[in-house]
Amino acid sequence: MNKKHTSMSLAEDFDGFATSERRRAREAALVMLYQLDFGDNTEQIAEQTINSLGLMEENAAFAWQLVKRARSLKAVSDELIAEHSREWDFERLFNIDVTILRLAFGELNSTTPTSIVINEAIELAKKFGDGASPAFVNAVLDAVNQISEEKEKKKTDTKD
Repeated sequence: MNKKHTSMSLAEDFDGFATSERRRAREAALVMLYQLDFGDNTEQIAEQTINSLGLMEENAAFAWQLVKRARSLKAVSDELIAEHSREWDFERLFNIDVTILRLAFGELNSTTPTSIVINEAIELAKKFGDGASPAFVNAVLDAVNQISEEKEKKKTDTKD
């Protein structure tokens, strides 16, 4: 993971944040997770980030929930990312792509429908990644989702 986002201040980054509160919360979660995982920042800095966005309390709590879930599943997420990155060595992946995927894997373990999680991750990749990020994020999430669906189908088939 070799690219760090250091060229803009946080205030500049927030200027282009989504107007939808839920998407804005996901964007805030992405920035906070990135700060914590790759910026070596503390949770207090991440707290300042979320406070600076002026999110409604419910959406700020949602963002924190996403960050905490993603951090608790970091080892599992990184294993899935490495396994489904095809020809890319995990250490060569862009930090932002890894962060988006960690966030998505965390949200996949929630009540949010899978299709929404994948769509939101792709939107984050379009906004914060490079030109190849959306396709990469989609490919990894789709591969993991297909495996999950196959496992679920096998469970269902064996119950019948």
